Amino acid sequence: MTKSLSNTMRVKDYPKEKPNTRVYSIIPARAVQDDSLHPTSLKVLAALCIHTNGHGICFPSLLTLGRHLSVARETVSRHITRLVKAGYVRRLEAKDYPKGVKKKGVRMTNRYQVLFNGNDLLPTKEQFMSPVAAIVDDRAAMDVALPDVAQKRTGGLGDENKSYQLLAHAFKQAIESTSGITRLSEPSYQAAKVLHNQGVTVNDVRDAAIAATKDALKNGRTPPLTLDQVAKWSGLYKK
Repeated sequence: MTKSLSNTMRVKDYPKEKPNTRVYSIIPARAVQDDSLHPTSLKVLAALCIHTNGHGICFPSLLTLGRHLSVARETVSRHITRLVKAGYVRRLEAKDYPKGVKKKGVRMTNRYQVLFNGNDLLPTKEQFMSPVAAIVDDRAAMDVALPDVAQKRTGGLGDENKSYQLLAHAFKQAIESTSGITRLSEPSYQAAKVLHNQGVTVNDVRDAAIAATKDALKNGRTPPLTLDQVAKWSGLYKK
C-alpha cells in the first residue's frame, strides 16, 4: 500500500504537460498480435518507439517514458524488463551524459534497441549515430496544406507551383514510410522544380526515394535528407 501511494505521488509530481512527440512512429507489428503481452507493456513499447531512430535505437529516460503514459518510473522499468524477457527490447550498455550536458541525478543515459524481428543483430556504431526523427509541433513544419502556404508566399503561382511541390511531398512521405524518420518537404522544393520541368513524376520520385532509403539503411547510413540527394543517387536528373 505504501509503495502504491509512493508511485501515485511521483506521478502527481510529474509536469502536467505530455512530452512533445514526432508525428508518428513504428512499433513491431508482432507485439500488437501477442496475446501474452501485458497492455501496459505494449504502451511502454509504443512510448519507446516514439524515440527510436531508423534502426530501433533510443535513449529516453524512465521519467520521459513515464510522462508519456502518466505512470511512475518504477512501472516503466518493470514493463521494460517484461519487454526484454519477451524479446521486444534489448537493453544496451548505459552511457554517461555527453560532455557539456548538465547531468540530472546520478543515473547514466539508458540506451535501448527495439527488436522488430526478435533476432535483430546488435547495432553498429553508424546505426547508433543515425538521427532520431524530429519533433514536429506546428502545422507548417508538418507540411499541412503546404501548397496553399507556399502559394501565399509566392503571390499565387497557381497549379504549376502545386505540381512541383507534390514531388517534394512524395519524397517526404517515401522517406518516412520506409524509415520512420521525419523529413520536411520545403528543403526539397528547388530540386522538385528542376525535376518537374524535366517531366519526372511523383511515382518516379517515390520509387527512387524508397530505393535510396533502403540502400542507406542496409549500409548503416542515414536516409537522404533532401530530394536533391535522391535525384543524384538514382540518376533522376538524367531523365
